[in-house]
Order: sequence, then structure tokens, then C-alpha cells
Amino acid sequence: MILNIRKLCVGAKSVDDLAEWQAGRRAEMDRDHSLHVTRMWPRREAEIVGKASMYWVFKGFIQARQRIIGFEEIIGNDGIRRCGI
Repeated sequence: MILNIRKLCVGAKSVDDLAEWQAGRRAEMDRDHSLHVTRMWPRREAEIVGKASMYWVFKGFIQARQRIIGFEEIIGNDGIRRCGI
């Protein structure tokens, strides 16, 4: 069974806004793929990586999909461990 992740898109009003924001973050972080950082690490990581997608919810509707290629440990400036999807 494939487990997908749904995320509420806060701050972006449209898919174009999200794409523009992610492009800026990729350039800022010198990456070739997007990275979404969240507080929680998925417990069923093995069932998600390389198989699942993150579905972005805008104003109550799923309007965008991104493949999940992996998870990275991100340590914030506050020393707290976070998950980079």
C-alpha cells in the first residue's frame, strides 16, 4: 500500500505561488529539488520514500502533487531536529 502525505499550503494562494516560492528556496539553498521542512518525521518512512507523493491543499482542495524522493534530517537554529521532505 502506498502512503501519501497531504499538506495544507499556508501562505501561497495558488499553485503558481507555491512553485515560485519553491524555486526561490531552491536557488537560495543551491538545490535541484524542493525541500519542505516539517516538525514531524513519518513513522512509516519506508512505505513513502520513492513511492508516494505529497498532495498540496489550497483552500480546501487538493491542487498540486509532488513526488517524495526522500527525507533529510534538518537541525534548526534552535537545535531542534526536523524532517526535510
